[in-house]
Amino acid sequence: MPAVPPSADASSALTPPSFWRRAGRRTALLLAVVAAVAGLLVWAIPSPPTQLTIATGFKGGAYEHFGQRYAQALAASKVRATLRPTQGTLENLALLSRADHPVQAAFVQGGVGDAAAYPGLVSLGRVNRQVLWIFQRPGLQLQRLQDLAGLRLALGPSGSGTRMLAERLLSLYDLDDQRTRLLPLAGDEAAQALVDGRVDVVFMAFAADAPVVQRLLHRPDIALMSVPQAEAISRRLPFLERVTLPQGVVDLARSLPKQDIELLSTSNAVLVHEDLHEDLVQELVEVLRREHGQPSWLDRPGEFPKASDPEYPMSGAALRYYRQGPSLLQRLLPYWLTAHAERLLALLAASAALLPLLSQGPRLYRWYLRERMRGLYKRLRGLEAQLDALPGPAAQQTLRQELDALHRAVRLLQVPIRHSDLFFELLHGIQLVRRRLDELGVAAHPAAASNSR
Repeated sequence: MPAVPPSADASSALTPPSFWRRAGRRTALLLAVVAAVAGLLVWAIPSPPTQLTIATGFKGGAYEHFGQRYAQALAASKVRATLRPTQGTLENLALLSRADHPVQAAFVQGGVGDAAAYPGLVSLGRVNRQVLWIFQRPGLQLQRLQDLAGLRLALGPSGSGTRMLAERLLSLYDLDDQRTRLLPLAGDEAAQALVDGRVDVVFMAFAADAPVVQRLLHRPDIALMSVPQAEAISRRLPFLERVTLPQGVVDLARSLPKQDIELLSTSNAVLVHEDLHEDLVQELVEVLRREHGQPSWLDRPGEFPKASDPEYPMSGAALRYYRQGPSLLQRLLPYWLTAHAERLLALLAASAALLPLLSQGPRLYRWYLRERMRGLYKRLRGLEAQLDALPGPAAQQTLRQELDALHRAVRLLQVPIRHSDLFFELLHGIQLVRRRLDELGVAAHPAAASNSR
């Protein structure tokens, strides 16, 4: 007789619906655990931002120049940097301190603010030396700052760091807008006004390699003013220091400048919010190291950026990057992928740490069940001890009721099948005590027991 293939009904009978229900519950539990772990890792290791707004400065200034270089460098890491032009350091600090975070990073000139005035901001370090250049129009031969009285001075717009610096310097010589004419010109506009003769002197706080400074230094008709009392001024204004522009450093063939020139300088910092993502902070520090690590006329190799700031606290992530360099993941992976790799490693580390606990799980659960049953065993031992005192009929009835209650309590435990031995051991103990109780009743009334048979 040929074999009959099993029908669909027969095959479904081999896999009862309860199997699929259990499998579904286990799958749902696994997915819930994975989702919970993933959510925890996203919260603990958030993805770094891919957009950044940097407050720079006025058009044609050094901050705008640096911001453009930063934006190009960050674009290689898939970070879109938006540059926000401002009037300078004071506006940058105001924007960076706002609660709605219109900007996340800003250039700040030394000597304008500090952590007490602007809490919640941290520094990525001092990035370059900012020299106060004092250029004079053709025909002027000014030797001292006192000679600026009555002249037209381009100091930059109100609120800019350059103007604040220049005004504090001029105040040492009692030069103010009553004795001079202070104009809000800056950058390329101020340089052109100087060439055209519309201003007499221009103050510029730029790095030596700023394009506008280079153009003016190479013009034979524009003179750079020396500050003979630079050392004394730096004692009066400690955020300034005296620097020397050596003879011939601009152009050796033409010996520009013709002699050593004494200048004053401060330094620029890059500030960020203290809660800016650590990976983005370290990406910015790497950009600073690439953009400002080269020597210049006034800086030695490696002098900038500096992993210190006298006015603002340093970012912890920035300090770690300065001291230890990029991590292995940062060397091997692009910026946007680093956080995902960190999450994966954290998950693997957590799994490795939990494996010993998971292997002890059955033992721990068995211990937990025994602890739950310990109280029931204690009640059972107490009932057994009462039997040793040969209780009377009334007491025996009470013991029987207590045994029934104990039996119901055991049934309510819902012990899993894999731990049935604990369940049945306790039931067996109850049965033994119940049998002793029955034997005690038979011994007390043998005639009633024989009649019942």
